[in-house]
Amino acid sequence: MKQMRCISFAGPGQFEKKRYCKDTTCIETDLVQEAIFHLYNPDGMIICLSDPFAAGVAAELEGRNIPVQKLWIPFGTDESQLWEIFSIICGAVRDREEILFDITTGCHSLPFMTFLAASYLRSVRHVTITGVIYAPSTGDDGFCRFVDLKPMMGILDWISGVKAVTRYIDAEPLYSLLNNFQGDIHRSGEYQDPPVRLTSWASLLRQFSDAVRLSRPVDALYAASGAIQDIDKINEELLRFAPSLVPVLAATRDLSHLAAEPDMAKNMGEYVKKQIILIGFQLEKGLFIQAVTLGREVLITLLMVWMKIDSDWKDADIRHEVSRTLTGGSLAMQKKPFDKTRYSDELARHPDWKEMILIWTRISDLRNNLAHCGMNQRDDSIRSIRKRASGILPDVERFFAMCIPEK
Repeated sequence: MKQMRCISFAGPGQFEKKRYCKDTTCIETDLVQEAIFHLYNPDGMIICLSDPFAAGVAAELEGRNIPVQKLWIPFGTDESQLWEIFSIICGAVRDREEILFDITTGCHSLPFMTFLAASYLRSVRHVTITGVIYAPSTGDDGFCRFVDLKPMMGILDWISGVKAVTRYIDAEPLYSLLNNFQGDIHRSGEYQDPPVRLTSWASLLRQFSDAVRLSRPVDALYAASGAIQDIDKINEELLRFAPSLVPVLAATRDLSHLAAEPDMAKNMGEYVKKQIILIGFQLEKGLFIQAVTLGREVLITLLMVWMKIDSDWKDADIRHEVSRTLTGGSLAMQKKPFDKTRYSDELARHPDWKEMILIWTRISDLRNNLAHCGMNQRDDSIRSIRKRASGILPDVERFFAMCIPEK
C-alpha cells in the first residue's frame, strides 16, 4: 500500500487557534499542519523551513506525536535560490509515491514553486498528487475550510492535449481528456443539456491523427471529413463546457482542405490531389517517413490514372506491376537489362517518360533508404535525408501535372 506524505511550509509568527474543516469534519488547533495530519491522514509531514525561528513548528508537531521531517530551503531571493528550492522539494519525494502539498503558510514564491514541483513530479516522476491545499482566512461562520487547487492542474493537461494535436498530430491525449470530461459531466447530473458530441469529435480527431501518422490516406481524408461535419454544433459545446479547446477547433476547421469521402475516388484526379495535399501536411508536421512513403505510392496511382487502369487503383498486384514498370524504365535509362511488363511500352509512349522516371527514381530511392533504416553502405547524413524528404512535394506535383494535365 502506498504511503502518503504531506509537504508543508512553516514561517515565523504567533500561533493562533482556528477551527479547520475538511468537508464536514473539523478540528481546532493552532497549527495548520496538525489539522492536516488528522483531517487528511498522511503518514508523515515534511516541513519546509527557511527561517530558523520557524523551526519551532516542527518541534511542536513532534511533541504532539506527529512524524515530521525537516527540510531546509533558501529564502528564494534570486533565481539560483528558486532553482534550489525546486530541486530540494522534488528531491525529497520518492518516485511513484503519493504527496499532499499544503501552501497555507507558504509566502512569496513558494505557492508558485509548489505548483511547478507538483506538475513536474506528476508528469516526470509519476508521483500521485493527492491535493494542493490551503486554508484561507476564517469565514463568517468562524471556520477555516480547506480549498484544494489540484483541479486547476488539469489546465496543464488541456494545454498539452491541444499542443499534441496542433503541433504533433497526436490526438490520443486529447481524446482521453474529452472522453473523461464528457463522462464526468454526464455522471454528475448537474446539467440538463450535457455535451453529447465532444467524445465522438475527439474520436474522429484521433482516427485522423493515427491515419496521418500511419500514412493511410483514405482513412485520413475520411476522418478529416467527419471531424469538420457539424463543426458549428461542436463549437457550441466547446464554448459552453471547454472553451480552452477552441484553438483545437480552429485547427480542425483548417482540415477542410484535407477532407474527402471515399466516394470521391470516382474522380481520381481530385482524390489524388487531396492525397498530395496530405503529403504536404505530413511534411509540415515533420512526418518525413510517412510523406515519402505516401509520395511513392501516389506516383504509382498517378501513372495508373494516366494509363486508365485506375478503376482498380488499390489492387496490390496491379500496383506492384506498375511499380516494376517504373523501375524497369529506370534500368532502361541506365542501359541495364530489365524485365518488361505489359505496361512498359505504354510508359515509353509518354512524351515525358524520362522525367517521370527520374522523379520515380529519386523518391523510390529515398523511400527505400528510409524503409531500411539506413542499413546499407551509403553514408547519407541525417541532414541530407531530411533535406531530400522535405523537397519531394514539387516532384510529386510535377508528376501529377504530367499524368493529369490541366484542361
